[in-house]
Amino acid sequence: MSRRAPLTKEQMSSELLRVRDLGWIESRRPLNSGGIGNTIDYLLGLSENNLPIADTAEWELKTHRAGSGSPITLFHMEPLPRSVVPRHLLPKYGWPDAAGRQDELSFRQTLLASRVSDRGFRIALSAAKERLRVHFEPSSVSARQREWLNRVSGGVGLGPLDPEPYWVLRDVERKVSTKMLNSFYLVAETRLAGGNESFRVQSISILEGFSTDGFVAAISDGGVYVDFDARTHHNHGTKFRLREDALPKLYRYVDLVR
Repeated sequence: MSRRAPLTKEQMSSELLRVRDLGWIESRRPLNSGGIGNTIDYLLGLSENNLPIADTAEWELKTHRAGSGSPITLFHMEPLPRSVVPRHLLPKYGWPDAAGRQDELSFRQTLLASRVSDRGFRIALSAAKERLRVHFEPSSVSARQREWLNRVSGGVGLGPLDPEPYWVLRDVERKVSTKMLNSFYLVAETRLAGGNESFRVQSISILEGFSTDGFVAAISDGGVYVDFDARTHHNHGTKFRLREDALPKLYRYVDLVR
């Protein structure tokens, strides 16, 4: 289908309400994470995800499976100081690669501000909220990681990370604000029958205006987190991720379409 002529937000709202009123809809991409959005694009006659809305801002259609905490990868962004992951975190705090590769260490951790990982790592905002920092808390390491902790203790020791990896919060906010466009946000119930997925739209919201305070709040409560994925011979990069259900917190204006 060809791209539609520009619509007003009100017209797009009406189109999405029409999709909601169809009830159960079979996905065009069964069991695919983008199946709901792709099917709605098709039903609206859209050829790409940016919505044809007559507005000065860009818009996207974002969907969320009800009850799912699936993550959205926002972007890759390595911490400072430069090369701190391969030069310090990996060789000093890494552990044997789970795949059994010889002479290869791994540093694969999901770090949240809301809780400490089983190896004692977390992220935290500085007091002035100028930096997002990586902290190591050896007293919080789980019992099953004691052998690894003993190796760390006999090597670099159990003091604070030196250097301590960090991101300048202003730079992170600038990057995420350009990524998270104004959006129509649909929550859909899903079901499986005979290997086919169907969905039914439960709610439609309009999300406008990136909120710095909302982003900071999402970091604090674990809605935004950081994934490290480094190995000795390859660093897959450090990713900022967002739980889908935390998406509305990133906007100043959230209006329910009725």
